Amino acid sequence: MMFAAGEEPVGVRVLTYQSSRSINHILESLEEDEIQTLRMSPFWKIVEISEKPSFSGRFARFMLSRQLKVEKKHEAWFRFAGKPIRFSIREFAIVTGLNCGKYPKNCKRNAKVKRKAKPYWPELFGRSDELRVTTALKNLRRKTITDKEVRIKLACLAIVFSVLLATNLKMKMIKEHADAMVDLEEFFSFPWGRLAFEMLMGSIKQRNEVSLSTDTIAVKGFALALQLVMVEAVPALTEVVLESYSSSDSDSSDDGDDFFQKKNRQKTLSPGHARDLDKTKDVCLLFALRCGFTWNINVN
Repeated sequence: MMFAAGEEPVGVRVLTYQSSRSINHILESLEEDEIQTLRMSPFWKIVEISEKPSFSGRFARFMLSRQLKVEKKHEAWFRFAGKPIRFSIREFAIVTGLNCGKYPKNCKRNAKVKRKAKPYWPELFGRSDELRVTTALKNLRRKTITDKEVRIKLACLAIVFSVLLATNLKMKMIKEHADAMVDLEEFFSFPWGRLAFEMLMGSIKQRNEVSLSTDTIAVKGFALALQLVMVEAVPALTEVVLESYSSSDSDSSDDGDDFFQKKNRQKTLSPGHARDLDKTKDVCLLFALRCGFTWNINVN
């Protein structure tokens, strides 16, 4: 264990660049038929996740302080109620439903998507050199963009940059990824899950005992996935859910759009309830999760 039981550092929370309501913001900007299109795509489970408790920075802080020391680069273990729970690409694939397979040939590991001969960015966004996710969502909500295919493409890019690969508060779209939108099926076939998992795991793994002892920890990527795995492993965590209009328990705030702030009502896990369950030692953990999942998922 990184910290002996009972001696875990008491920090404030985990900050993530993924807004606690980012998925809801995207869906609220779309028409019902467009949401159904997403439900039929590889991002279908992201839509379902919008109905689950939003990310709790305090709960994440609680779990990170209960890490076990493991040598594997792409695997983390967390202690809960005296039992180990694994977080690897297999668990990530199951809770997110994303493609976590191998990268396409000739695709650089950090470049993610191969550029097309002719940039597609101008066809989507004109002469603009950059586009923030919040601006894109405003255009969708206000129907500045009416073409259905373009609206779906914009929503998918918003999911990638504000949910899966969030790395900064501005959440700008990257031209290389936009170029992949020429062929929507090709875009969907890309292993976004593997890319998102590696970003998140890299952010978790770089924390040692010293950095984990600080009050606030910043984590890049889809940090909500860790909470989703914990909830699948310990269903009792959802027995107590907090409701709040504030984002202070969760993460960074949004850019100030009144429409979104008025709807910033959210439900999160209760860190206090989690601590109580952790002390009981007899809480029920799902066996499949403790063993690292036994389902046949293609993530190799």
